[in-house]
Amino acid sequence: MNKPLLTIGISLALSAPVAAQAGPKEDFNGVYSKAQSTHEDAGTFQWTVTSDRLKAAKSAAENGDFDKASSMAREALNLAKESVAQRQQQQEVWRNVAIGN
Repeated sequence: MNKPLLTIGISLALSAPVAAQAGPKEDFNGVYSKAQSTHEDAGTFQWTVTSDRLKAAKSAAENGDFDKASSMAREALNLAKESVAQRQQQQEVWRNVAIGN
């Protein structure tokens, strides 16, 4: 086998796991995107505190503090999930009241 080709192959194989790990910025971007999407899914049940957390997360990211930004984005995601759960619960309650059990 060709030695340079073997060397390149081994180098690529060893560097793949390192390249697959996300850094703080990528972690923030993923969590922030998911939080925004989930917040939008809440529809008219969006909580203002979630919007505030998203703004704070974006501000921290713009200032380069990706650890704080990721933490704020995770909080926003959890709040957004709770607001979606509230929307779903309220829809079920409305059906029970309007249509009956």
